[in-house]
Amino acid sequence: MKPPVKKKLLWINICLVLAVLLLCPAVVNKGSGDGLLLWFTVVLPALFPFMVFSGVMMKIGATQTIGHYLYPVFHRLLGLSENGCYAMAVGFLSGYPLGGKTAADLLRQNAVTPAEAQYILCFCNNASPMFLLEYIGVYCLGMRKPWLVLMVVYGTAVWNAVLFLQKNTKDSYQIRQNVVECSYDKGKHPAVMNALDEAIMDSFVTVTKVGGYIILFSILAEFVEKIVPCHAFAKMIGLGIIEITTGGEYLKTYPMMADFKWIFACGFSAFGGFSSVAQTYSVLQGTELSVAGYLKAKLTHVFLAVLTAVFLILIRNYFGM
Repeated sequence: MKPPVKKKLLWINICLVLAVLLLCPAVVNKGSGDGLLLWFTVVLPALFPFMVFSGVMMKIGATQTIGHYLYPVFHRLLGLSENGCYAMAVGFLSGYPLGGKTAADLLRQNAVTPAEAQYILCFCNNASPMFLLEYIGVYCLGMRKPWLVLMVVYGTAVWNAVLFLQKNTKDSYQIRQNVVECSYDKGKHPAVMNALDEAIMDSFVTVTKVGGYIILFSILAEFVEKIVPCHAFAKMIGLGIIEITTGGEYLKTYPMMADFKWIFACGFSAFGGFSSVAQTYSVLQGTELSVAGYLKAKLTHVFLAVLTAVFLILIRNYFGM
């Protein structure tokens, strides 16, 4: 009996990966080194403190207090519960994949419904503000107003939620609020030091998994950049889709008008690359949250970000700004 198609594809992929490892050791070494350096010098110091802080807040039941102050505005604007407001704040302040991890952790604690957790995941899991400002805006694009990148990416994330995502959870507002009110029993929370100890261990596991995905996708990006025979433009698109950091580096040196670089940078930043999708998938395991739904929302986000970038360029050129 012939093996199923999926099994054949699996073995083909295994053989291809083995061939790359054996025939291109320099590419693998360079890619893994770059990925490890990125994880150790950028991702680890940026994400780990946020992960520990968020873990402690959830374990001691403080998320409802934080969400309480954000709730009056963001419930009306985005239909979020108090716990959902907390997840949104963490996601917007920290970057991939902590927005997804916070939504998944709240779902595991029954602090939000599955519908709201999916909703939060689809628009709160984005590149961090500092990455967009310093790396994309200043380093890659040389912008004097790098906050425009942040405005486009985060603004269109909220726009995506209001226009396309919110309708999927509109009917469960009261259910979500009931979950918020009954999800935290103050008598069941651990001591702060115990919560801190557990949060540190959980965060190390998560940030190590994230580092593994960064290294693997850095190897893939290095292979595409150095080995794959294709036009430089296609290579630039491919690198931006695979890994946003490598894509941004390639975009910086690519001979293209600044306006077009700005449009592509906004699109790449809105998507985050398949590396961020894989990182997000790693923190959702054990939950019913859909990566396919997240990916669909990201594609809509990319469309809105590119459309907004083009619109801003047209406005600037029309008014001579």
